[in-house]
Amino acid sequence: MHLAYSNDRLSSRTTADPSAAGEPEVESSVIEWLLHDDQVMRECFIHAAEILKSVTGAAITAITLLDEEHQHYRAEVGMAMPLVTRARSLADYAVRDAELFVIEDAHDDSRFGECMLVQRHPFVRFYAAIALRAPNGEIVGALCAMDPSPGRLDAGQRGVFYHLRAMIENDLKMRTATAIDPLTQLYNRRFLLETIACRWKQAQDGDVMGSVVVDVDWFKQYNDTYGHPAGDHCLRQVASVMQAAADGECMVAGRMGGEEFGLLVLHAQSATLEATLDTLRQGVMDLAIEHRASPLGVVTVSLGASLTRITESSRSAHREGFASADRALYRSKHRGRNQVTMA
Repeated sequence: MHLAYSNDRLSSRTTADPSAAGEPEVESSVIEWLLHDDQVMRECFIHAAEILKSVTGAAITAITLLDEEHQHYRAEVGMAMPLVTRARSLADYAVRDAELFVIEDAHDDSRFGECMLVQRHPFVRFYAAIALRAPNGEIVGALCAMDPSPGRLDAGQRGVFYHLRAMIENDLKMRTATAIDPLTQLYNRRFLLETIACRWKQAQDGDVMGSVVVDVDWFKQYNDTYGHPAGDHCLRQVASVMQAAADGECMVAGRMGGEEFGLLVLHAQSATLEATLDTLRQGVMDLAIEHRASPLGVVTVSLGASLTRITESSRSAHREGFASADRALYRSKHRGRNQVTMA
């Protein structure tokens, strides 16, 4: 397994209920973070892939991240890998087992006839991978080695997969502790603001960025009526609606503090943003969380939003965008709450 490939590395581009039966699903905020923004984990991934290549001699090693639809390569050593649908990926098989998954020759196993990397370049025959999990146990992807020739692993090489997994998951645990709000599993305030600043600087001239502030209506009264444990459960449910909206509409969601949340809308469109946010507002209302201290009888949210077209002069104006959204939120509250106001 020593074919000559280039050493290009290609960086890819995107909460389940933990009590649900079956295999945990991908935690979207963690996947979003790992795919886009975290330089520390990116370097950890590359080092792990390089170590694995040196030990196994495989032509290609990589970290793959899995969302519901796709397998994304976050670190590759050996060659730049294409985007692959999850249903036709080898990693989707690998993460079904806690142990090391090894295919010595994919041509001898009919299960892998439809896998894209077997059918197309680099025509993988040998494949070995081990699942990677977030601190809460949810699968985020796999550490893998592959080669266009059949191959085997000895006991020492197998052990390296387990050691590297432990290293990656330990680093991931430390990094998520500083990036993710433990109650809602959205970004915390600090990391949300860092991500907003980063995305704003990376935007192209002419891109439109949407800044959104969301506040749970009459939340102090909710806590006073039902108690703080119920309040925490309420915030988790509201956050799940926000994360679902973020996943579907190219948004970054985070908790600003207390009952206040923030959204950065990438490539926002003025014609549709208000409707999208109103769907989010209705989604919270549809949770039908009883709120006797609200005149509406259920938990609701108010939203304020603003749009900024990126130019050279507005490239550092993310704070002004959210200040404008916050003023729009105040108008939503002043007008009776449970509504969206555009700046």
